[in-house]
Amino acid sequence: MIYKYSAFKQGNKYSNASSAYALTNSFAFTLTVTFFILSALFFSSGLAVAQTLGQCPAGLVHYFGFDETASTIAYKDYISATTADCSNCPSPAAGLFAGAQQFDGKDDGLNLSSVSNFEWGPNSDFTIELWMQVTGSAATSRVMIGRNATDSRMIWWIGVDVNGYAVFELRDRQRNGFIMGHDGVKVNDGKWHHIVVVRDGRVRRNKLYVDGYAVGNFEFDYNDNFESISPVNIGYLNLDNQYRYNGKLDELMVYNRALEEPEVRNRYNNGMGNYCGPELVKPSIVSEPITFSVVGQNYIYDVNATGKPAPTYSIVSGPAGLSINATTGEIRWIPSATGTFDVTVKAVNGSGEATQSFKIEVKKDIGEAAGLVHHWMLNETSGLRYKDFYTPYDAATEGDYKPKPVKGAVSGAQHFDGKDDRLIVDEGRNFNWAPGASFSIELWMRTTASTSGNRVLLGRNARESNVHWWVGVDNNGQAGFQMLDFMYEGAYVGNSGPVLNDGKWHQIVAVRDGASGNTLLYVDGQQRASGSFNHRYGFESVSPVTMGYIESGQGYHYEGDLDEVKLFGRVLTPDEIQSRYQKVYDAITELISFTGEYSNGSVYLDWATAAEADMKNYEIERSENGEFFEKIGEVQAAGNSNIRVDYEHIDPNPLPDKSYYRLKINKMNGAFIYSNIVVIQYGGLTSSTFILYPNPATVNEEVAVEIGNMPKDEEVKIVISDARGRTLAQEVIVVQSDGSLKFTIPVSDNFTSGIYNVSVVSDKKIISRKLVIAR
Repeated sequence: MIYKYSAFKQGNKYSNASSAYALTNSFAFTLTVTFFILSALFFSSGLAVAQTLGQCPAGLVHYFGFDETASTIAYKDYISATTADCSNCPSPAAGLFAGAQQFDGKDDGLNLSSVSNFEWGPNSDFTIELWMQVTGSAATSRVMIGRNATDSRMIWWIGVDVNGYAVFELRDRQRNGFIMGHDGVKVNDGKWHHIVVVRDGRVRRNKLYVDGYAVGNFEFDYNDNFESISPVNIGYLNLDNQYRYNGKLDELMVYNRALEEPEVRNRYNNGMGNYCGPELVKPSIVSEPITFSVVGQNYIYDVNATGKPAPTYSIVSGPAGLSINATTGEIRWIPSATGTFDVTVKAVNGSGEATQSFKIEVKKDIGEAAGLVHHWMLNETSGLRYKDFYTPYDAATEGDYKPKPVKGAVSGAQHFDGKDDRLIVDEGRNFNWAPGASFSIELWMRTTASTSGNRVLLGRNARESNVHWWVGVDNNGQAGFQMLDFMYEGAYVGNSGPVLNDGKWHQIVAVRDGASGNTLLYVDGQQRASGSFNHRYGFESVSPVTMGYIESGQGYHYEGDLDEVKLFGRVLTPDEIQSRYQKVYDAITELISFTGEYSNGSVYLDWATAAEADMKNYEIERSENGEFFEKIGEVQAAGNSNIRVDYEHIDPNPLPDKSYYRLKINKMNGAFIYSNIVVIQYGGLTSSTFILYPNPATVNEEVAVEIGNMPKDEEVKIVISDARGRTLAQEVIVVQSDGSLKFTIPVSDNFTSGIYNVSVVSDKKIISRKLVIAR
């Protein structure tokens, strides 16, 4: 019988040249059907003994629970009469599910001589699943399970490489194949990790999963099989120095089919696993507590614990109003005051109990609507981190990819260059939406860029699965929302509404109503598009959430300003969305500049508006950390004006070290927004000297500009604007190595009499001075 395979490369595919595989000898096979709804058989001391199993997955052909509590030379298989044998044996140890086995990395290991379920063909389906725990590093890879043929060149193994990553190598009798892994989550951190390898012969793919997520998924056409007389090794590999494993193993399971990704994710079960063994298991809480919250917002922590039978949950101690679902373990609370609150939770079943104690730090609110999960204000003027007010999950960037601070719709904002600027949120757990989850994403954007191609404002493209979603601007310049789950199912909502590259601030809100299956898209307070799709799968991923681009293709980089990025864990209503838009839009003010400097023990703040309509006043606010501000002064506004108006305020008692200043700009109707933030160092150590001479100047003169204490050797942008904030000229120059900047401004006939702004924009600050031109 001759089988022919042709090979080609497409996407993530490994290939060999065409070859033939001949089966010259007759062969026999055995078809085994195993039912394990209530029980399975295993043999001990030659006698068949029935043990009750749970609802194990279909296709299970080996199941080594490693629950032996005393040293033995034969480890039982809960599915068959097979045993894994040893002369130098591992030691019993505590596991996630009943017991586990500790391998010493020196001379112990198990051998499985009954290998019929490992005699795979080139296109056989199989899955191997296990739980492991290991620490430290080693000079060579450490093998958890593998097989090295002594009668051919076949080899396969699952283990940990020298850098602590999980790896899977699979090569047939002709040594065709490859090794995959070396990426994703490091597993040598002393925590329990779930490892699954899959060969899906139907589509010719090898897959490696760590903790429910794929870290490798490649296509490969094998030319030969994986048959051998050699045993399967556990805890080592019969090759060279044995590549011995020095850690714990638990729940080793082998299937004669390829588990699908949703099954693998379910088997991991957020670290709890899905135990179907016969042993009663004492609870163990495996989830990490949520230790932060905000007054008036929902605190939610889903406590996860292993155990058989399934444990029930209760609160041992905690603040008033804190409650837990006894069945699911979900804790809910709406804190009413700031402070630090101690919590102890308990999981209990008939085999024992486990407790977990932690503290919740609650900070004061900023008057936002209920259900807010994330709020990146994007008002930072320096640094590489962009704070999330509600969680520790800040956005971050690198120096070469840093967006520029600009005036925002509400306060400061960030300008992305459309080339490589980016912000990355590495911890995206709150975007791991379940199929029926409801949420709302709100942001503000402003652009004048070309509408060529899609441009992503906020999104996520999973490296390890098909999860792909984004909110952005499409090829026509209209808002769009793409939402595809981890099986690449979903829909796009958009293709209608206003064109957004008009240089004005626009609110975009994407709403997902999981109960109805509806997805809604709003622009400037009005619904512009909708769609319906009932997801069967979720959006879980370990990949980052990104702003200003998406990790796909060329990045779909956004060119423009981005402000006030928020995620709500609920559906915002149409009335709420309209109200939120109107509140910000009505308060937007043409603030030309807001600057400050330290001098003689005080901080001098100056600002100017190009026009005012129904303006009430300006409240001057100060903060020691750039997060919580308090009012320190107030200046009455002109009210209504269509010309430039200049204001000033002196803070006679600035804070030691740094002071953060902003303006709360109040309208007569109660609407308000905030200015950009100005950071002043006490003593002026970070303030820059800024001299214009002569000032006033006349036509045909040259104005000398001298600036000190600027970022050394950094590119800065010089901008000259008129009283209405319109840019008349700009140029990029480099600061000298001593932090000084010197240049001249020729006053040509193009300058009319009036007041102009000369601004210097760097990554760390924006400073401005007024230049008066007299004719």
